[in-house]
Amino acid sequence: MTSVEAHPPERHVLVGVSGGIAIYKAVELVRLLAKEGFGPTVVATDASKRFIMPLTFAAVARAAVLDDESSWQPSGGWFEHIDAARRADVMVVAPATANTVAKLANGLADNLLSAIYLAFRGPVIVAPTANWAMYEHEATRRNLEILAGRGVEVLPTGVGDLACGEEGAGRMASPDAIMAAVRRAFAGLAAGPLGGRKVVVTAGGTREAIDAVRYIGNRSSGKMGRAVADEAYLRGADVVLVTTRPGGETPYRCIVVESAADMAGAVVTECADAAVLVMAAAVADYRPASVAEGKLSRADSPELTLSLVPTVDVLSQVGRPGLVRVGFAAEAGPRIDRARAKKAAKNVDLLVFNDILAAGIGIGSDENEITILAAGRDVHVPRTAKTACARAILDEVEGVLTGR
Repeated sequence: MTSVEAHPPERHVLVGVSGGIAIYKAVELVRLLAKEGFGPTVVATDASKRFIMPLTFAAVARAAVLDDESSWQPSGGWFEHIDAARRADVMVVAPATANTVAKLANGLADNLLSAIYLAFRGPVIVAPTANWAMYEHEATRRNLEILAGRGVEVLPTGVGDLACGEEGAGRMASPDAIMAAVRRAFAGLAAGPLGGRKVVVTAGGTREAIDAVRYIGNRSSGKMGRAVADEAYLRGADVVLVTTRPGGETPYRCIVVESAADMAGAVVTECADAAVLVMAAAVADYRPASVAEGKLSRADSPELTLSLVPTVDVLSQVGRPGLVRVGFAAEAGPRIDRARAKKAAKNVDLLVFNDILAAGIGIGSDENEITILAAGRDVHVPRTAKTACARAILDEVEGVLTGR
């Protein structure tokens, strides 16, 4: 058995923060970037440090903050604007105040952030923020148009209560919206085996109706499937997520289903032109033989007996040549022998085994420990984040696609 440490790929995001009250959202953005393996480096303007100390960003990014004071040193730091631009894959400016937007649009380089912008050659995302009057001023609007004309993704602002007590446009985009833009940027940069290929991923536990209110289900959170879908998208795939647990903004298509039959129907349709299917969903094995109309009443039936019948086998519906299929086996205990039998019975290319009884991993957790059963070998991934497990799974999928 091969044991691998699921190290994150080299993805680096440069986050420029300028002096606006919306900077508190940037702390959450940087935390999310670090959590999801995007290796954020924060570049702080002098004005931004009046709102939040650099130490806060350093703590959530787990990396030193770059600023004018620390980066223009006689030890050679005068090249920091070039070095930082070289290291980064994607650049984000959030919050981007009217002053910073004006500097970027007009090519000024009087601080580290604006100098890095001029030296950077990758995708740039700007999240403007300002009082509504400043945001709607002709000069600001023109500067944002100039940036958009150069290929910068200028995120829309929200409308609502502003810090000044007034109401209108100018609220900075949410961290989730900025994260979606970052994912779009990395997907556009991807050039690996999954680039341009359609990948269908299932997630969550199905719900099999008893009546109009009740159902038989399971505790699956959908986190593992969502992590696989996110990673496939970052690798340039055309992702479709079929899930019972929608949540949050996604840059890829999401189909919401409920029952095993619903999921099977969606998977069959989407896999007609897909290259990969990853069945991470916890599909119920049984469903009630009949569904009661309306709502069952305990007063009418003090006892309830359900007759259960098998649900549809989703994987068996899409076993066609050319489709790489990945199954999952969540077992109660270290029963990898059952996983091997399932792989053989389903005739899938890969099967991912995990022990749901192991403490702190599996259902509902952000972490997992998996063993990927591949052709002629097993790949064990020790306990780690589900995002890292997703990377290991897709590494093996790419191996199947390329024949390595």
